[in-house]
Amino acid sequence: MNRTLSVSAVIITSNEEKHIARCLRSLTWADEIVIVDAASEDRTAEICKDPQAPWTGRLRFLTRAWTGFKDQRTFAMNEAKNNWLLVVDADEECSPELAAKITELMSAPDGPSHKAYKVKRVEYFLGKPIHYGIWNPSYQDRFFNRQGVKYVNDIHEYPIFPSPPQSLHEPLLHSPTFAPERFLEKMNKYTSIEARDRVKQGQRTNWFRMVFAFPAMFLKNYFYYSAYKDGRHGFAISILEGISRAVRHVKIWQYTQELEAREKALKPRSTGVKG
Repeated sequence: MNRTLSVSAVIITSNEEKHIARCLRSLTWADEIVIVDAASEDRTAEICKDPQAPWTGRLRFLTRAWTGFKDQRTFAMNEAKNNWLLVVDADEECSPELAAKITELMSAPDGPSHKAYKVKRVEYFLGKPIHYGIWNPSYQDRFFNRQGVKYVNDIHEYPIFPSPPQSLHEPLLHSPTFAPERFLEKMNKYTSIEARDRVKQGQRTNWFRMVFAFPAMFLKNYFYYSAYKDGRHGFAISILEGISRAVRHVKIWQYTQELEAREKALKPRSTGVKG
């Protein structure tokens, strides 16, 4: 089936040597693959530029200093040659079903019936697909026509579309090797950004929130969102999500202390005049 419109697959990377080959192999059907790399210090660039790789000839590798998720996504979006984009994370794989569905949409006489689509993502933890908890349902704003689109938020960034998106149920597949180490690595980065943003917006925390953030999040995920149905994997994820929420509150407290110390240091000192 020949497509009447072209698709650019767009990826931002930073030290993704463990995942990028799997991602790129799943995108060889795309007309173009754009990589925007934040000066990776591992073998990411070497793997992407491998002249024997099946994606050779359709991949453009660009290097850009990291300035935040929103900025990297926006830069990558604007660098693509085509208006229709599939945005993929380096630790994701485009399923054959999703590739076939996009090809079908792009092959219609008038192209896709909508300008934007949310794409289902299958989440994994320690090799097991996760079906419950706050990780599901997981639909991401990933396939769209970039005209009129703008990315917002520095963390958990997302595109704002001119019209409401529809949904594609053919999935992107997250990394099956997703494990506690990866979760904690991302958690440390994301909670710092989230906490700083919340402090800038005037939010504060207290002892009560720091104490009860963990049990509240654990119970919410495990029981309310039915993570217990995923067995031990759901139990472990609930623990990690509880830790993440508690760490965010601790960092809000930390950055509040730092902000107050800076403000105090900037206050002019009173110089009384003795009569």
